[in-house]
Amino acid sequence: MTTAEGYAPWVEPIASAHRKVRAETLRVVRSLSDTQLARDAGDPGWSVRDELVHIAASESNVVKVLRAITEGQTADMSFFADLDANNARALEAARDRSMQDIADDLDALGGELQVLLARLAIEDETRQYAGLPFPIGQLVAGYQGHEPYHLEQIRAAVGVDGAAS
Repeated sequence: MTTAEGYAPWVEPIASAHRKVRAETLRVVRSLSDTQLARDAGDPGWSVRDELVHIAASESNVVKVLRAITEGQTADMSFFADLDANNARALEAARDRSMQDIADDLDALGGELQVLLARLAIEDETRQYAGLPFPIGQLVAGYQGHEPYHLEQIRAAVGVDGAAS
């Protein structure tokens, strides 16, 4: 059974919340000046730009894992092993990328994540996936808080509404 939107009942509120926060993240990122992107953010040593790169890189990893899960493949979850090193690699890889490219990635990843969330079934909420130390539902629900956390750090660094100043 799925909701009218095509999501399992446990997934629908998560998918809805993700769509809303992604729309807000895209609105904010597209409003930021270079000066704002360079401001220190909530994570020590990270700029606002770094926070946005991190959101995209993290979502890319989650999308890869969910794609493998929904396609019956073995997911590469090595990024969980050393998050700091993984974050450093992602920041370095994105060093020369424009914010427009990062925003485009966020937009595309958000769409792909929605498709993958729609593939999850009721039983996936409690299903234990090989190599994942908790049920799939816990991965999905836990990830739901990731972007809002970083978006709040960005807002605090640039102003409550994120408008360019």
